Amino acid sequence: MVSCRCFFVALVLLLVTLDCSYAFAAKKKGGGKKRASTPKGFGAPPPTLEEVLGKFRNRVPQDAESRPCPCGTGKSYGECCGPFHGGSPCLTMTDVLRSRYSAFAWRNIKHVMATTHPVCRDYREDKVEWAEDLNKSGMFDSFDFVKLEAGPEEPSADQENEGYMTFKVILRAKENTGSDLTGKETIVKEQSRFLYDSDDGSWRMLQNIKIN
Repeated sequence: MVSCRCFFVALVLLLVTLDCSYAFAAKKKGGGKKRASTPKGFGAPPPTLEEVLGKFRNRVPQDAESRPCPCGTGKSYGECCGPFHGGSPCLTMTDVLRSRYSAFAWRNIKHVMATTHPVCRDYREDKVEWAEDLNKSGMFDSFDFVKLEAGPEEPSADQENEGYMTFKVILRAKENTGSDLTGKETIVKEQSRFLYDSDDGSWRMLQNIKIN
């Protein structure tokens, strides 16, 4: 009786051992593979800002460097707003105002974005979406930029890193607008508010207030 009982116990242990061995073998073959911690991506990665900007048309002439700067200082573009459009910091409020005017005139979306202060309501964290919106409807494509009249810099009485400038822009409706405004001039008078960023030594546009 004792021998039968021992034989039964030994048989149970053998079956358990075989079952564990089978499970281990199945796991080694891949039956127990874990799922990937992150799903694999599909399709091409989203375009970068530089790639998006590179597809936009602009109004920059072939001989831009030697042409009179659009902002009206009388200097050549290469000596005036060109360096700012190339990435040089705007060290004064006047630099910001004039280089932004030239950027709108020649459709330099990157500079418009770069000189907009992060606190400005027009600023966007999603630069690609922001650039696409400017390209679609924010670059005054129905007008020619005739003239910029910039007033003096007015430092804030309360904040040393803040200042204002009043300016007037004259725009002329293009012939292909298909409206009664064709060829007519529009005068826009505004006051710009600027903030100084000590991190990179640049001034940036914070707000434009229309003046009647």
